[in-house]
Amino acid sequence: MAQKEAFHQASPTEAFLMDCWYVAAWDHELIGGRLLARTILDKPVVLYKGDSGKVAALDDRCCHRGAKLSMGRREGDCVRCMYHGLKFDATGKCVQIPGQDNIPPKLGVRGYPVVERDHLIWIWMGDPAKADPAGILDFPYMRDSGWRGHPGYLHYDANYLLIVDNLSDFAHLAFVHAKTLGGSEEYAFKSKPTAIERLDDGFRVERWHMNAPPPPFHKKVERDAGPVDRRNIARMHVPGIFFMETLFSPAGSGAAVSDSGATWPLLWRIREISCCAPSLPGSIAEA
Repeated sequence: MAQKEAFHQASPTEAFLMDCWYVAAWDHELIGGRLLARTILDKPVVLYKGDSGKVAALDDRCCHRGAKLSMGRREGDCVRCMYHGLKFDATGKCVQIPGQDNIPPKLGVRGYPVVERDHLIWIWMGDPAKADPAGILDFPYMRDSGWRGHPGYLHYDANYLLIVDNLSDFAHLAFVHAKTLGGSEEYAFKSKPTAIERLDDGFRVERWHMNAPPPPFHKKVERDAGPVDRRNIARMHVPGIFFMETLFSPAGSGAAVSDSGATWPLLWRIREISCCAPSLPGSIAEA
């Protein structure tokens, strides 16, 4: 008898994990009262920051005739549809209908739980009763003045699960990124994962490459760089949020660390945060 699979296989109508926090935008994208249109998990959403300083996220479709609220006008903490003038508060409730005093109590658009933290705008697309801000991941170096970061996006015309696979697979670096962070093909042939951990909320992988030629982008930082010990770490949190670190130390010192458990003697370190935000079933934006 065939054994039933222990995991849940998503169907075409269940393309995404809904009850999770996703990154919807960077905080600077809402400066100046901008109404920002986004498609997240196949749902058109409008994001904005009201006069109170709080961020709101609503369905980007007026409940009257379907006009885009992102093409409307922000008024205080509300947004007005510029087709027939219906006005909605930050929860999505309709609070004004031009020329009509009676407003049906249930008239409105869907509002989404949203949190601004560490320069990121997080949104919960699933059951709002389950949206606990305590579940939002902490990014301490996003608010640490000792670190300098560069915010941006990569857009993929691909299933987001393929991007999760890509980011956790360091072996491809030597071929796909040969002229930047990959370097010698020796990385793929000689190095092997030193740790693969399955965790309750994702997984962690680690790979070391000892006494190796420095990759091209390392040479731009350390022009007279000799061989290095290199350590790559990826920690994935469901639904597709990655903490990634690349550490370099003088050749031979990394091996000593692995034997003694001492602190890694850094030449320098790179930290990357990658937040996969699926838009359509076959498309993704990575912040």
